[in-house]
Amino acid sequence: MANTLLTPQIIAMEALAILRNQFIFKDLVHTDYSNEFVKVGDTITVRKPATLIAKDFAGSIATQDIQEQGVSVQLNRFKDVSVAITSKQESLELKDFSKQVIEPAMVALAQQIDEDIANFAFEKAQYQVDCGSATPTTLADIANAGKQLDIAKAPLTERAIVLHPQHKYRYALTPNLSQVNFAGDNQTLRDALLGKIYNMNSYMGQNCPASTAAVSGTAKGTFKVASGSTSGQVALSEMSGASVTVKIGDGFVYNGVLYRFTADGTASSNAIANIAVSPVFPSGITTPVLVRVVRFASSIAMHKNAFAFVMRPLDLPMGAARAAVVNGEGMAVRVVYGYDQSSKTDTISFDILYGVAALRPENAVVLVDTY
Repeated sequence: MANTLLTPQIIAMEALAILRNQFIFKDLVHTDYSNEFVKVGDTITVRKPATLIAKDFAGSIATQDIQEQGVSVQLNRFKDVSVAITSKQESLELKDFSKQVIEPAMVALAQQIDEDIANFAFEKAQYQVDCGSATPTTLADIANAGKQLDIAKAPLTERAIVLHPQHKYRYALTPNLSQVNFAGDNQTLRDALLGKIYNMNSYMGQNCPASTAAVSGTAKGTFKVASGSTSGQVALSEMSGASVTVKIGDGFVYNGVLYRFTADGTASSNAIANIAVSPVFPSGITTPVLVRVVRFASSIAMHKNAFAFVMRPLDLPMGAARAAVVNGEGMAVRVVYGYDQSSKTDTISFDILYGVAALRPENAVVLVDTY
């Protein structure tokens, strides 16, 4: 018999349960959560995990204060999935409604969260390892990432490396990666987990920044970017060669957003005056900023405390008669039912609010293709 009592509260609880099981990057970074309601654009302070120092004992102890520094985070990532609901769908049982409506919506939100964290980590990581070959015979690139975390004195526990699928299959050809064996606790992580290498749990992540071009341009490493003279365009400077190229689908990350070129371009004297990107680049960036080139594929190695995912529940809308917010285990989902009289359409919206912060970016390394 059809379930006619699917309240926003029931749907929100089901949505939250599905959302929690969809992540790779979110479960590998520090999570800061409170059930205090906030509004879009609010800025909050997140505490960095404390760091203590082991000292020699010389007859008496030397106590240390636990000093947790704060990092300001703007909750500016307001993501929504809204779906038109038919009368037939409204009469479904929960298991059918979950499969047809809730699960696709939560997969979309989880994908966006992981993309945002991956892009942010790619941009803010303080160290870079160049992958110089498309056909490596060893795990030297991954070893160099692990070595950099050692040099940066990242804690030996809770380290991870997330490999882009291109890198996964590239390094899987080496015996070291194909023979490792490890199992995590989270089902999504288990499905993506490859093994433990150089003290890092290794995973496959489909949201690592990468070019969508069949063959990337020749621009490598970094360049500087500023707003172009025309809306939707950017100006590139200090490129890696006098006449290097970028291709449609190559790009860069700025302020946590991945921008892709929508036209091919060739540098003149290490610069491209104007080239179109998507989404639209902010206007008014007159001072060029240094960014990493997104070409071919990238992977990210990091300690859990390098970055933080910060989430807060949204207020219940005053004008909505049917709405609910459910939170738990560091996540919150708001569900709102609406009705448009002009089109006589029922709509259900799922939305979330979060931010991403750099806590210790020196404990993160990106692997980028430079061949």
